Amino acid sequence: MKYFVLLAVFVAITTAIPVDFVEDEDGQRYVLVPVNREKRQATKLDISNTGMTLGHKSNILDSNSYKLDGSAYATKNFGTGGIGQFGGRLDYAHKPSASNVFLGADHTRHFGTDLKAGAQYNFIHKKNFDMGIVGQYERHFGGPFGTGRPQGYMGLIGTARF
Repeated sequence: MKYFVLLAVFVAITTAIPVDFVEDEDGQRYVLVPVNREKRQATKLDISNTGMTLGHKSNILDSNSYKLDGSAYATKNFGTGGIGQFGGRLDYAHKPSASNVFLGADHTRHFGTDLKAGAQYNFIHKKNFDMGIVGQYERHFGGPFGTGRPQGYMGLIGTARF
């Protein structure tokens, strides 16, 4: 019954969306589709025989010197006990130095929550060469095995473009 209601909602939404047709001099009909050069946000729904995933990505702030993006998702499995998972992530990028920072969290029902944070700082940023430090921290909380030990790394990174 739930699947029938879900299908009815999707059919109602798709039939309610207006569609513009244009007819040329030969009588051929075309559908007008808007074209966007830059997607500032996107919502995606994937449904398969095993489950469904709903996700959304959006550009929150954008200027000449920085960019802040956010994303979130939720997943539901149909046949395997209905394990649900949801999470999100924030990404900040400093454009002049090509440095970035992120913070994310994922929660799986009955299995706990994973937290992640990371950063990359480029202290040399040239046209064909970048040099910087990178680091990441992760930790698992809860679930059947309890809270895990923190994991992290730090390193030196270099990129050359030829």
